[in-house]
Amino acid sequence: MEETKKKKGLLYVRRILLLLLFYVVISLVVPPLFHKSVTEKTSGRDAEGTAQERILSIDNNMDALLWRLRLIEQAQESIVLVTFDFRDDNSGRDIMAALLHAADRGVQVRVIVDGINGALRLSGSENFRELASHERVEVKLYNPVNPVKLWETNYRMHDKYLIADDFAYILGGRNTDDLFLGNYAKSYNEDRDILVYETEPGKGGSYQQLWEYFERIWTLPCCELFEREGDTGGYLDKHYQELKEKYPAAFATPDWEEAAIEPESIELCTNPIEPENKEPVLWGRMVEEMERKDDVLIQTPYIICSKEMYQDLTGLNADHPKVEVMINAVEKGSNPFGCTDYLNEKKNVQKTGSSIYEYLGDQALHTKTILAGKNISIVGSCNLDMRSIYLDTEMMLIIDSPELNEMLRSQIEELAKKSRKVLPGGAVIDGADYKAAKPDAKKKIFYGILRVVIIPFRHLL
Repeated sequence: MEETKKKKGLLYVRRILLLLLFYVVISLVVPPLFHKSVTEKTSGRDAEGTAQERILSIDNNMDALLWRLRLIEQAQESIVLVTFDFRDDNSGRDIMAALLHAADRGVQVRVIVDGINGALRLSGSENFRELASHERVEVKLYNPVNPVKLWETNYRMHDKYLIADDFAYILGGRNTDDLFLGNYAKSYNEDRDILVYETEPGKGGSYQQLWEYFERIWTLPCCELFEREGDTGGYLDKHYQELKEKYPAAFATPDWEEAAIEPESIELCTNPIEPENKEPVLWGRMVEEMERKDDVLIQTPYIICSKEMYQDLTGLNADHPKVEVMINAVEKGSNPFGCTDYLNEKKNVQKTGSSIYEYLGDQALHTKTILAGKNISIVGSCNLDMRSIYLDTEMMLIIDSPELNEMLRSQIEELAKKSRKVLPGGAVIDGADYKAAKPDAKKKIFYGILRVVIIPFRHLL
């Protein structure tokens, strides 16, 4: 009798576990399958307020850290930091210490971190809890995992920007950790930010767009307050003093006019912000810009396209091939899913008529940039993948500036020398400085397995 009860109990447990597994799989995999399309096109660039804004491209990780510290140090009233990933590592502590010191001198600090990364990276961090416990600091987590609404888990906040008062902001593709900031890591990601400086505080059009965007995200119901508890007199104050000695240039007032150039116009374009399947409005806006030009260069860490995205790329090349895409070579790419999907989809990418630069340099590229014609540069957080287009919050600046476009094209031309160029027909041309990597047997086996595993889940990548 007892044995029978035990067997029935185990059977019920198995059924419950199977139901839970079914709930998890269905919630995570099925909802993102249904891609939306754009119902209404955006109006395009509006030059109003551009005369009050100047720009600087930040293409070096050390400069990226120093400029963030400068903006935080110069702020007198308000700082906003929004980031997908924030870690308690060297550069993360640099930023935490600077933010805490700003709060000590009376600055209101608001921080938003993606809910999954915040829980994984920061919940156990004493330094972050010290920062979050300050009376003038508020921290929110975007869409933390909720078992009751597990179907919302796939919708992440991928934005990265810093706003200092109403005089400057930095927006781009860098997270707040050693892979992207400072020179703390031997192996890191190369990336790009745009610093926008307000010559008339708060009057610039893109600044106003960004501030309005932040306020909308800050008040979303899915943004939950990070608990205010922690030691209020710990390591960060001492670390701030060390920072001042280590990076004195970050604590001097910069010559803003000399540092930045004046564009013709700047437009902030974003995805919808709610944790749900998104209309690909940002992708549609970028395609609109690319359609207007004959010479298009896309820089992205990897390519993971939907059928509709392939159609858009094919349409861009319909009259004549005009699109070139630079990605990390499979041998160098730091994202295994992006690498394996490219191995699976390489022929479909070629069928779009686009030429592909497979970059094989010293460090992996994490840069998201589109250059259209001789004047348009589109820079920000959006990858050329389905996750960025349909699932995550994303943001890109569309900048009309021949000077910036020429500078970025020159940089990418140097990267092309360390790339192999794959033409639409399959022909391969090695760059002047391209050096083939030695085959890695273990990686080849790993990618071989992963190429099969990801097939049912590629719409989540």
